[in-house]
Amino acid sequence: VLGNEHTATATSYNNIGIVYGKKGDCESALDYYNKSLQIRLKVLGNEHTDTAKSYHNIGLVYQREGDYESALDYHNQSLEIKLKVLGNEHTDTAGSYNNIGLVYKTKGDYESAL
Repeated sequence: VLGNEHTATATSYNNIGIVYGKKGDCESALDYYNKSLQIRLKVLGNEHTDTAKSYHNIGLVYQREGDYESALDYHNQSLEIKLKVLGNEHTDTAGSYNNIGLVYKTKGDYESAL
């Protein structure tokens, strides 16, 4: 009824991605997170917190898979949006900083993790 370009469809794709992620099926999780991201970019644009959530979720999958460069790329895109929309002192922004720090820590790059 709502179609393939509705925010509710993007949320459904995101939720399916969460389930696949919890099952450990990273490939399927990425597929659904990317579907969600594409809708959110088209409908909401690149300066919306839901778009930031999509980048965040994709970053977490890459982090789990050990693809740290891709994880950093997506976490940084999420952070960029959160800084613009929510500001530097919001808890969601802090969460992005935390995710980026954890990736650097896992890589053994403690200086960047700080």
